[in-house]
Amino acid sequence: MYERLKEIRETKGYSIEDMANVIGKSPCNYFKKECGNVKFSVSEALKISKFLKTKVERIFFETELSENEIQ
Repeated sequence: MYERLKEIRETKGYSIEDMANVIGKSPCNYFKKECGNVKFSVSEALKISKFLKTKVERIFFETELSENEIQ
């Protein structure tokens, strides 16, 4: 489900274990989230965005949000 997240993670050279540490979960739990079987919480999404230095909407949304949509 989160193909873009996987792509960004792999491009930056991070493993599932690295990402699991970022959100404080087990690698198994993180893998389930990245596959879309379990949803990420907002706080987890923000931690991932900060860690990957990538906008949260670029990772988790199909299209980036415009300023009008955010307000």
